[in-house]
Amino acid sequence: MTDNNENADGVGSSLVRPADSREMTTLLKDDTARGFVDMLVPTSPHTRRGLVASDDDLIAETHKISDHFEMEDEDDGYSDEGYSDEGSEDSSGLGAGAHGMAHGTATPAQVAVNIFISFVGAGLLGLPYAFSRSGWFLGTLCLTAVSSGNVYAMLLLVKCRKNLEANGYMGIKGYGDLGREVMGPRGEVLVNVCLVVSQAGFATAYLIFIAANIGSITNGNAGRALIIYVCVPILSLLVQFRDMKKLSPFSLVADVANLMGLSCVIFQDFEYYTHSDTIKTVDFAGIIYVTSVCIYSLEGVGLILPLESSCANREGFPKLLKQVILGITLLMAFFGTCGYVAFGDATISPISLNLKGESAAFVQLALCLAIYLTYPIMMFPVSDVLENLFLSDSNKPPRSYCPSRTFRICMVLMTATIAYTIPNFGKFLELVGASICTLLGFILPCAFHIKVFGRSGLKLWELVLDVCIIILGVFFGTLGTIEAIMKLMEDEEELPDVTDSPLEL
Repeated sequence: MTDNNENADGVGSSLVRPADSREMTTLLKDDTARGFVDMLVPTSPHTRRGLVASDDDLIAETHKISDHFEMEDEDDGYSDEGYSDEGSEDSSGLGAGAHGMAHGTATPAQVAVNIFISFVGAGLLGLPYAFSRSGWFLGTLCLTAVSSGNVYAMLLLVKCRKNLEANGYMGIKGYGDLGREVMGPRGEVLVNVCLVVSQAGFATAYLIFIAANIGSITNGNAGRALIIYVCVPILSLLVQFRDMKKLSPFSLVADVANLMGLSCVIFQDFEYYTHSDTIKTVDFAGIIYVTSVCIYSLEGVGLILPLESSCANREGFPKLLKQVILGITLLMAFFGTCGYVAFGDATISPISLNLKGESAAFVQLALCLAIYLTYPIMMFPVSDVLENLFLSDSNKPPRSYCPSRTFRICMVLMTATIAYTIPNFGKFLELVGASICTLLGFILPCAFHIKVFGRSGLKLWELVLDVCIIILGVFFGTLGTIEAIMKLMEDEEELPDVTDSPLEL
C-alpha cells in the first residue's frame, strides 16, 4: 500500500501522519457470544500478508494494541479457498476498494446477523427492572433517544474513516486506528484502554449474573463467593487460548443457549401477569438509571468499523445499520415493557430471577451457560492488550508461556473479586453504562468528527449537534457515574418479594 499523503486536502494539519497498513487480528466483542462472527462474515478475498511499518516506536507499540480490536484473523501462511499468496499484494492497489481498502464479501444478511449479535446481550435482561424504575413509556423514550444517538455517533466513525481514506490515510481498520489518526498514538491508547475496560466490565457483569441466578436456583444454599470462585478454574483454562477459532464451538453453544433462554423469558412473561400493581408510565426519578442501562445494552461501537469493512456493499451499510438497530430497539422496548408489566413492582434485575415454576431453573441455567461460555471471548482481546502493555517480549509466547498464563489467571481472579465485591447486577450495569460506554459511544465519535472535518467542513446543524452531544455526554456521564458509585457504596437494598415463587431471593 502506498505511503500516506501528508498534504491531503480536507484534513486538518493537526492530524498525525498515519502509519502504513498492517495485518489484522480478531476482536469479537459483545454482551453475547462472538466466535460466531468468524463463521458468518467472509473476509476480504485478498491476502492478509502485508508489511508492518510504523513512524516511531510508540506507534509500533500501539499498533500491537489496536490489532486486537479488529475482526479478521491474522495467520501467517494462511491459505484457503478464496485466498492466494501469488500476486496478492501489488503497489498499484488493484482490486482494492474505493479508498484503498479491499472490499469485503459479507452479504447484507450476514452483516445484519452480526450487528444483531453485537448488540443483543446480557444488558437486555436488565431492561425490565430499569423500566420499573422509570415507567414503561419514559423508559421507551430513553431507549429510543439512546438508540438514535448511538446510530448517529457510530455512523460518524464511518464518515470520519471515509474522509481520511479519501485523503490518503490508510490502514484504519478499527476504532483504535481512527483514534491514532485523529489524536496521535495517545488517542489510540485512550480508545483501546477504554475498550479494554468496557470488555472487562462486561465479563465482570457476567459473573455477577451467574452468581445471582445460581444462588436463586439453589435457594441461597450456595454462597456468592463459592459460586463465583468455582467458575474461576475452568475460565482460567479457557482464557489461555490464543486462537479465536478454537473458541468458536463454545461460542456456538453460547449463542444457542442464549437464544433459548431469552425466548423462554419472553414467553413466560405472559404467564405471570397476576399482580395488581400500578404500572407506571413516567417516573423521572429513574431517568438516569434507565438511560445508563440503555447505553450499556446498546454498546457495540467497537465493532462498527470492522463490520462496515466486511460489507460487499459498503455504501449500503448506513441504511442497513439503521434498519437493524431499529429492529433491535423495538425488541428491547418490547422485552423491557413485557417484563415490567408481567411482574410489576416485584421486577428484579436480571429479570431471570423473577421466573417461577419448573421451567425457571432450566431457563436460568441456559442463560448462565451462555454467559459463562461468552466470558473467555470477552476477555480474549483484554488479555492480549494488557500483555502487550505489561509484559516484555521475553516474557511472552513463544519465548515464555508461564508469565503469560499466570497473568491471564490473575485477570480472571481480578474480575471474580470485583464481581464478588459488587453483587448487584443492575447497579453495575449503571456504572459501566454511565462511564465508559458514554465516552466510547457518544463523546469520542463527535469529538473525532469535529477534529477530522473542522468547523469549516461541517454544516451548522452538524456542529451544533456534535457539541450538544458532547456536552450532554460529559454532564450525564459525570452525574450518572457519581450516582452509580454512591449507590454501590450504600447498603444492598432488599430485593422485592416474588410471591408464590419457590425461589428465595
